[in-house]
Amino acid sequence: MRVWLKRFFSFPVTLVLLVIYALSCAIATFVENDFGTQSAKALVYGAFWFDVLHFLLSIELVGVLWFLWNQKKYAGFLLHFSFLLIVLGAGMTRYFGIDGGMHIREGEKSNLITTREELIKISDFQSGKSISFPVFLTPLWQDKIDEKFSFEGVWFEILSEDYHYDLTKKQATLTLKIKTKAHQETITLTPNYNQNAPAVLEIEGRVFEIEWKPKEIKLPFEIGLRDFVIDYYLGSTNPSSYASSVWVEENGKTFPFLIAMNQVLDYGGYRFYQSSFDADEKGTILSVNYDPGKIPTYLGYFCLSLGFLCIFFSRNGRFFLLRNYLKKQSLLVFCLCFLPLYAEQSEVLNLIEKIQKSPKEYSNHFGALWIQDFEGKIKPVDTLAMDFIHKMTKKDQFLGLDYNQIFLGMMVYPEEFRQIKMFPIKSPKLKKILGTQESYIAFNDVMSDEGGYILANYVQDSSRKTPNKRDGFDKELLSLDEKINIAFYIYSARALKIFPSQDGITWYSPAQSLPKEQERRFQTLFSEMFFGFHQGIQNQQWERYHQALQQINELQEHNAKHLLPSLMQKRCEIFLNHSRLFVSLFYAYLLLGALLFVCVFVVIFKNRSFGMMRIFYYGFVLVILLHTLGLVLRWYIGGHAPWSNAYESMIYISWACAIAGAVCFRKSYLALCASSLVAGIALFVANLGFMDPQIGNLVPVLKSHWLNIHVSIITASYGFLALCFMLGIIELLLFVLRSPQRVQIDQSILNLHCINEISMMIGLAMLTIGNFLGGVWANESWGRYWGWDSKETWALISIIVYTCVIHLRFVAFSPFLFASMSVFAFFAILMTYFGVNYYLSGLHSYASGDPLVIPVFVYVLLAGLVLLAGLASFKRDLVFFNLKN
Repeated sequence: MRVWLKRFFSFPVTLVLLVIYALSCAIATFVENDFGTQSAKALVYGAFWFDVLHFLLSIELVGVLWFLWNQKKYAGFLLHFSFLLIVLGAGMTRYFGIDGGMHIREGEKSNLITTREELIKISDFQSGKSISFPVFLTPLWQDKIDEKFSFEGVWFEILSEDYHYDLTKKQATLTLKIKTKAHQETITLTPNYNQNAPAVLEIEGRVFEIEWKPKEIKLPFEIGLRDFVIDYYLGSTNPSSYASSVWVEENGKTFPFLIAMNQVLDYGGYRFYQSSFDADEKGTILSVNYDPGKIPTYLGYFCLSLGFLCIFFSRNGRFFLLRNYLKKQSLLVFCLCFLPLYAEQSEVLNLIEKIQKSPKEYSNHFGALWIQDFEGKIKPVDTLAMDFIHKMTKKDQFLGLDYNQIFLGMMVYPEEFRQIKMFPIKSPKLKKILGTQESYIAFNDVMSDEGGYILANYVQDSSRKTPNKRDGFDKELLSLDEKINIAFYIYSARALKIFPSQDGITWYSPAQSLPKEQERRFQTLFSEMFFGFHQGIQNQQWERYHQALQQINELQEHNAKHLLPSLMQKRCEIFLNHSRLFVSLFYAYLLLGALLFVCVFVVIFKNRSFGMMRIFYYGFVLVILLHTLGLVLRWYIGGHAPWSNAYESMIYISWACAIAGAVCFRKSYLALCASSLVAGIALFVANLGFMDPQIGNLVPVLKSHWLNIHVSIITASYGFLALCFMLGIIELLLFVLRSPQRVQIDQSILNLHCINEISMMIGLAMLTIGNFLGGVWANESWGRYWGWDSKETWALISIIVYTCVIHLRFVAFSPFLFASMSVFAFFAILMTYFGVNYYLSGLHSYASGDPLVIPVFVYVLLAGLVLLAGLASFKRDLVFFNLKN
């Protein structure tokens, strides 16, 4: 018996259970995407076998705690004990908690919570009495219904006959056979989520109502809605914030409260969160939560953070051992030329040449005006012009003109610019449709002689296809269609929303219906600016244009002074636009990383050192300081932390990776090389074009201090784990180059292994803490720690993957194995960061679960890494004698 217990309480068994757990969660995310959340819960998250898996892991955790206590590793004991507390709290929440919603209209009150559980309810129309029984039905799993009971003197037998779920309409139907002693009937039901009239049964001369609906719970008090308030960003339909002014009523006593995003009502052991609202803005939807597991869960989160902190400072821990080993080692010091793109009319060429010769300061003055974008954000015209022109041409300069000159020229001279070939195309099929073999087309090329849009039918057909069914032609066609629409938006001057109303809230373009009281003034200023620009281009007389810009600027200051960003914010934003700082940093990081990589390998193979190696470090620090400046400027300009969208998180990950190398591993030039290369690659990905670099408005739920805490920690962890990925590749490369004559390579591998493991420990700690802090944010914002959303589930999978890699040394310790796993484990992070956004549906998804085609380079990268690991495996017999902890 003792032998079996010893075998069970072992690291191999624990790792196998963790792998099973991670695979189960991964499969569940795809089930959820295709068949809905309830199906994933039925098959995995809520299944009995998954509870058993939780129980087995908890038992294994008890064995780990016993081992750590006997080894006097109290920091590790505290860390692992925190998971027991978290599991305990999660169990209490699941089995004894309540999670539902409450819908209230203005002037009304309610005490009913609608839960996610479903039931079949039968009511006697005459007496009003009812009876119900629970059902669990999903597209992939249905409980068999076979209920027998007596109700109001009638004997019922209810059997399930058929369940159908229409994936297209997202609509379920349930067919039931209802039997009594003298009657038999078949009835088809649909879920009644909106208090619709139930189905009617006439049985034995009596009338019954039957419905399939969510379970409802009555509270001992009522919540009334006095007023629902929603604020929008200026000039847009995007909510800035929304809140419910409510009153709580119990035993004749009332008190008022305001429920808003990140502002919760606590009463009677229940918590009420602002969730959503009715389309007419006259009703609110509150998320309601009763959670007996909150205290042990929060205590577990605290012990988790404290445990990681203690591990990093414990003198008998793995982290200290690795750091001490490194200290004892002597680490290695290591324009007109594009005339064919124009239409061939001489007047167009003359116009372009005149704009080229005009001083750019005048177009820059235009770029310094304020404008309101379609989201309601007020920004410099310079920013909008840069975004639009880059989307159309994939360049910031085109035909010798900068984006402000092109943007202004397209509005002043729309007929001429419609003839300029500025839209790049590659698809042979698209070229054939348009009757051209050139690489660029003009706006007029997609318009027929009658003024119709040649591509309209093709665009419609491509739009109907799901993304995974679209070929290269479809993708390029839809991209071109977007560019054509942007161009039309500019040609018609609809984009030029530079005239604020008298209250400054609504901004107008010349193409809109202008307010009567200011219509003449707006039209005059618009005409003066455009005619003044024309005079300047033709005769170099810019006075009229300059005066018009000055008057528009004064109008903006007068009408919207209380809403405009500061002059310093404008200057900073324009500086960031023109400097293209993050693009320049991409080149700087890659150049430094490549040069340092060459120098380090010369040091290894030639046994020579370079006195200038330290210069690389100072250059690296300088680039990081510029990177930091860019992030600070984005924070200042946007008014929120610069990690609220995909682009910002990528440039932040790049910064975190660079910081990890410069601060934590500054004495290892191979580590600096790796961090510089990863930082550069991250910036390269950020600037590929599929991420939007605009500084946008925050959705209401993100207006929380938790954004800064949760997102900054979890995305910074990606930087450390990306560094592990690059260090692993370098280690595998060094394994391939091992030979008896180059013993210094072995020492380099061991040093890199220590750095890799330290970096992974820091990254795993930050990933784990950041993920659970996200749970706190979720609980404080909408009332649940964990909803098995695809993003948070894959973050959990990533934690498990790296936990297994870190603990592999207890099963089979090998620098080669660790290096290989640090490389392939990073694909879990890539799935968490990119894959979920574009392949799975959920709260954090950008593509609503419509799968995109996996790029070819991903397969090439994976094949290359497998080949590298295979080659390195022939020389994997490197043992680490100095580290046995």
